Amino acid sequence: MNSEVKAVLERSFEAALHEAVLEEGLVRYDRPGHTRQVAHLPYCHEGRYSAGYYTFGMLTGQLPAEKGLEILQAVAALQITDPAHPHYGGFRWYREEAEIQDSNAAFFILMPLVTVRLCVPDVFPAEHVELMDRMLGHAAVWFSHECAHPEIYYPNKIMSDGAMLLAASVLSGEEHYAREGVEFFRRWEDYTARRGWGWGENLSLVYQSVMMNALRIAMRAIGGRDEELTGRLAARMEELKEILRFHAGEEIVPAIRSYNFKGETIRKSLLWAAAGVRDFADMSGDTFNLNDLVSLLLLEPELAAGIRAQEEQLLPRVREERVFDDARAYSWIGGNVRLGSLSRFPVIPGSYQWPTWGLGWQSFPVSFSVKDKQVSYLRWYVDEGESIRTHPTHDFHGGYLSPALFKESIYPDVQTVSSQRENAALVLRSMNRVNNQVKELADEWVVHRFDGVLETIATEAGGRMWHVLRYPHAAVAVTALLGLAEEDAERKQQPVAVVMDGDTLRLRQVLSSRAEAARLESWRLEAGWAVVAVDGEDGVEVLEAYLNRYTIRDVTEPEAEVPRKMAGAMPRRCTLLLDGQPVVELYADPYHIFA
Repeated sequence: MNSEVKAVLERSFEAALHEAVLEEGLVRYDRPGHTRQVAHLPYCHEGRYSAGYYTFGMLTGQLPAEKGLEILQAVAALQITDPAHPHYGGFRWYREEAEIQDSNAAFFILMPLVTVRLCVPDVFPAEHVELMDRMLGHAAVWFSHECAHPEIYYPNKIMSDGAMLLAASVLSGEEHYAREGVEFFRRWEDYTARRGWGWGENLSLVYQSVMMNALRIAMRAIGGRDEELTGRLAARMEELKEILRFHAGEEIVPAIRSYNFKGETIRKSLLWAAAGVRDFADMSGDTFNLNDLVSLLLLEPELAAGIRAQEEQLLPRVREERVFDDARAYSWIGGNVRLGSLSRFPVIPGSYQWPTWGLGWQSFPVSFSVKDKQVSYLRWYVDEGESIRTHPTHDFHGGYLSPALFKESIYPDVQTVSSQRENAALVLRSMNRVNNQVKELADEWVVHRFDGVLETIATEAGGRMWHVLRYPHAAVAVTALLGLAEEDAERKQQPVAVVMDGDTLRLRQVLSSRAEAARLESWRLEAGWAVVAVDGEDGVEVLEAYLNRYTIRDVTEPEAEVPRKMAGAMPRRCTLLLDGQPVVELYADPYHIFA
């Protein structure tokens, strides 16, 4: 362990030592937990953070062995140890839970223990190791089951389960677990090569960290047993780093499962140093959450390497990233503004919303970022009368516990399709077969901490209205395309309402609104947007002249080969033209629903 890594470990644990409150061996939080069983409680005792507290306290020598054993025993008590139990070997996340609700608890709790035993052997006393071995013995059965029946589209979870199975084989010497772990990663790598990253966690700074940790453990455990597989896993890790290098230390746009609800442009992460974007030496004065410290050990070779030697990246630059099958993420980066969009979202069927989970509440399929200001994004907004739900959510706790966009358990098909070329994008957002309780339903751009100037520019070509967010060194212009509101018999130009909610700007297309909540029945609702990002210090006159060069051709294309009797059933083709030449084109057929 090099001196800089050691210093960050020690300083981070010292911070935790002063802040954490331990009760009967587990860290107490004076707030509800994230699962339903503890969401109503004023406090909870968490296993994951407690495991990290124990591990890094022992590693840095700041935790007495006797106190450490008390914590380890309390963490072990969260495990299901009855072989007859259907969840045998798994862990509850909280002491207050009666049963397992978040199945990721097992790998999150064991990850720091396993990492230190692999990377820094002989840290733990023999009595502690004996208890850990019993925990791993139970857990290996759990991980074996998870890898034999994998949710292979859920990359961070299943990769971590596979890594823990391999780690258990190394630490226990159980050869059959090694074979199972290798077979699992062969299957995962084949799936990823054929189809992509499942539901898209390669676009998440949060879950890239978890996946890199899993890959490093897997590569270490597999080693020469299967050199080809080890090499392929190393290539996957490099693929993740290349995404980070492209975004160069700022939030990924677009993003899936990023939880960046406040629109921060820069979020502290060790991954920036691991990818060679930042020099770890510049971060050595920082402290990190104990949950992040596993990466310090597993990614130490990358951290020690410093800033990657590479040519300065061009500005502007473009990257297209495969997510799943033909779904792509398109990102454009200028000097002061960035724009990103997913060609479709959800990228994988069956993942958008369910009563207890879904990706809609935590993802940002279309977003732009202004340097040192904010990441702004499109958001569905549903006022049910008694509560407000948004995708992405405006409330993490509420979004996790009730992740769907409607309170009913039967949902419309919610889709985003986009087409982007460099700094310009066309976006169509739709809901099919809405039959839900609604007071107001809208699609809106959300711009947190807006301190720029909002201009409204009507272009000469067709009198199109652009809303332009002007910043000192950049601008972003958005305009509404044709859409379908509740009462529309055909696609119409939708008005854009401007709302300042404190310091949050919202540009809204309201598709349904009434005085009291009532059941909204609609075969299809649509909101369409064009967005153009402009880099530089142009004044309003220059921006107006630039936008006057753009025209939009938004047409419904009649098609009679299948029945299309409902409003909005016909395909549409939208084209953004610059000086009369097509720049971006988006074709959308309402019958091609990917849900």
